[in-house]
Amino acid sequence: MGRHPIPEQYLLSGLAPDPRTLIDILRTTVDAYPEEPAIDDGELVLTYSELWEEVTGGAEWLDRNGIAAGDRVGVRMPSGHRSLYVAILSTLAAGAAYVPVDADDPQERADLVFGEADVAAVFTGTGLWRSERAKARSAEPAAA
Repeated sequence: MGRHPIPEQYLLSGLAPDPRTLIDILRTTVDAYPEEPAIDDGELVLTYSELWEEVTGGAEWLDRNGIAAGDRVGVRMPSGHRSLYVAILSTLAAGAAYVPVDADDPQERADLVFGEADVAAVFTGTGLWRSERAKARSAEPAAA
């Protein structure tokens, strides 16, 4: 068996941009287009600057509620509403990972996924549930 050369299109990694996160990309977009619409859920339109304020405020709120960088946060919210996107982006901005489960999935599935992921908290359509370890780290109680 002969060795095949690597096609040129796969040797372009030197031209790739520096690694960046979704939050880095959002921050760059906020800087470039602060007053442009970012989210329109049919009820409200958030500009990029308004979205950024909600995301950074949400990340700070998560920190006060015991969610730390490296934690996993479940997200089980109805799709299409701005609160879903703000919850996900706030989780990422806090340095945590989000673990999605569809709001329409059976509770048994959510329990399995969140249990296996050992989530520190779960965003739902009605608020934030926190694990005992998150409660122990928090500086204030979570609002339901």
